[in-house]
Parts: sequence; structure tokens; C-alpha cells
Amino acid sequence: MKRIALLLFLSLACAREDRASLHRRPISPAPANGWACLPLDADAQRQKKGAWIGDAAGHSIPFIEAREGLWESRTLPMENLLAGRDAEGHPTAEFSLKLPEGWRVGERESLRLELDLDGRAPWVARVKAERQSEGGAFIAYDPLSPLHLYDLSPSGSRRSLDLPWDGQRYRLTLLASQGEAPRIRGISVRAEARPEALETELALDGLLTPEPGRPRTWRLTLPDTQRVVGLDLVLVPPVAPLRPEIHLGEGSENEQGWFCSDLVWNLPALNTTASRIALAPVQAKTLTFTLPEGASPQSVRILVRRQTLIFPAEAGQAYALHLGGEARQAPGSLGALPSIRTLASRAPLSLGAREPDDQGLPRREGTDQRARPWMPWIAGLALLVLGGAAWRLFRPAEESRG
Repeated sequence: MKRIALLLFLSLACAREDRASLHRRPISPAPANGWACLPLDADAQRQKKGAWIGDAAGHSIPFIEAREGLWESRTLPMENLLAGRDAEGHPTAEFSLKLPEGWRVGERESLRLELDLDGRAPWVARVKAERQSEGGAFIAYDPLSPLHLYDLSPSGSRRSLDLPWDGQRYRLTLLASQGEAPRIRGISVRAEARPEALETELALDGLLTPEPGRPRTWRLTLPDTQRVVGLDLVLVPPVAPLRPEIHLGEGSENEQGWFCSDLVWNLPALNTTASRIALAPVQAKTLTFTLPEGASPQSVRILVRRQTLIFPAEAGQAYALHLGGEARQAPGSLGALPSIRTLASRAPLSLGAREPDDQGLPRREGTDQRARPWMPWIAGLALLVLGGAAWRLFRPAEESRG
């Protein structure tokens, strides 16, 4: 019995690593030396946790994630701030950004604007945002969902905006939708990489159904797990600003509640509507939302934005994205560079078809994980050993009686 137990223990300790799950996907060659952008598709996105980029020899190449807090945010000083009212009496402000040494426009993906406003609540104002390049004219942003600021005390307020960083000078104009638009007293700006502030790559329509046993709650299910960064929720009018209760997850058994800071509404009589809800990126297949009494959805779409990896690539070199195992760490940190500029004008690289990976690293399982499938057998063996020991103890006593 002792020999059997020892052999079983040795077999667990020396369990073979399973390399069947390891695979890699070739990366299209970079046309020139420099920063290369690699967008992940849905399959690679799901396996992002253990992904690493390797060269032809299997050496790990350092990379950074373009849309997950790419680098630390940084406050940008402003120059030539002008605030007042335009010819039509709308509150407006213009400003330029003073760039740190070595920086150029677009060092971060977006600008976070915090506005100091002076107005009497309640009010809702649509924001007309424009930017100007060097020597050019002002060009207005045309987002999918209009930008709004509001103060509905005590229902809540929003005094911040996220804009793409693609200009040198900016102009904001507040157009009142409800009440009187507030006066702009000051603005502060931070350069950030915020995935939920960017335009989405996909707007997916899922199956929308009422949730059984949960009043005023609807469930939206996608065909596959996606990286959700927002929600476009259009309400049946008329409905005043409200804040939905949102839950995201892989299924009903593991949903997580999500704090929703954005308000949505639909008021055709006031010519104002808001439907965009920004969420921190999360992998999810289902989404449920609960609305107050009397409110109902007219249409709902889940907004998806997948991650992009950025790495230094040499022209014509062969690289591959390794998946299915543990990540092979590259030395150093690209985020420590004083300034990194990603060139959006460059065509992104693409991933090829899946192929076996002889350079991958299998996931290391702890002793407890390897032993878990054998636990019933170990328990049975222990019972046999104890039974045999008991039989040996009681057998001499029975023989003496006989």
C-alpha cells in the first residue's frame, strides 16, 4: 500500500505540461522601422491575458496597450484662454494647450476637460466643440452622440468632457437645451488615454428581452463575449434625465453591478436627447439594465472597442502573437520612455491564421491544481490503507479467541 501511495504522489509531482493549447498567429511585416499598431480581433482579445509578441527566434518583444491607460495622464497648461459670449449670446471659451518639452499634438489619445461653470440649476446644455490645426480654420466635432453638460441638482451634474486630441486650439460653445446655459469661468485639461472616450469600433445589436422576475429590467445578450466600453440606450420619449442601473457579465450567475455616472433622456419638445453611457472596458456577453417606473427602451446597442498593442518593429522582420499559455516577459518597460507618439496614419498590422507554437510557454499548474482531479482516487486509496491496517489489528485478536 505504501508503495502505491508513493508512486501516485510521484506521478502527480511529475505531471507533464500540456502544450496542446499553445498556438501563435503571425503578424504582417511592418513596412518601416518604428512603432507598429496591432489591433486584436475577438479571438485574440479573449486570450489577451497570456499573450506575448515574439520575433523569429522566440525572443519576447516589449509592447504596450494603446487603450488601457496607455501612459499616465498629465495636466497640460493652457495659453490664451478667452471666455465670454459669442455674437448670439451663447457662453463660449477658446484656449490653446502648452505642450511639455518634446511633445507634439496627440501624445495621448484624448483630452479630459474639467469646466468651472457658473449657472442656476436645473440646466442642460449641448456642447459645440471645435478644434483648430496650425494655420487652419476651426472644425467642429461630429460625434455619434451629442455632447452634453448638465446640473440637475440634486439629481446630479456633469461638468467634464472627453475630446480626441487632434488639434492645437479649441473652442467650446454651450447651447441651452433646458434652463439657461451657464457661464464658463475656467477650464483645466489633462492628456489621457481613455478607451471609453474614443469612438467605438463596433456597435452591436443583441437580443433584447424582459428579465423574468425583475420588473423594469431588460437583458441584452451578444452572440459572443466582447470588450464592452459603452452603451447606446435610446429611451421611448418623453423621458427626463435618469440614471440606469447596469449589470455586466458572462451570464446571469456571475454578473457584476456597474456604477453609471452618465444620464440619459429623450425630450423631443426641447430638441434634446442623450443616449451614450460610457463604461470602463470589461469582457462581457450579457448586459442587464433597470429603468425607473414609466421608462422603457426604444433601442439599445452595445459599444465595443478592442485593444490595440503597440510595439517597436523593424521593417520586414517576422513577428508572431503567442497565445494559449503564459506570457514570456520582455525586459524593461516602454512606458518609462519620456514621450511616445503613435502614428495613426500608419496602416495597422494584421494577424494571420492560427498555427502550432513550439516557442510557447505552457501554463504552470500548482500542486493543488494537478492533484484536484486525483483527489477522489487519493481518498479511496486512503480508505483502503486504513481498512488494511484495521484488518491487521483485529485479525490477531480473532485468532487468539479461536
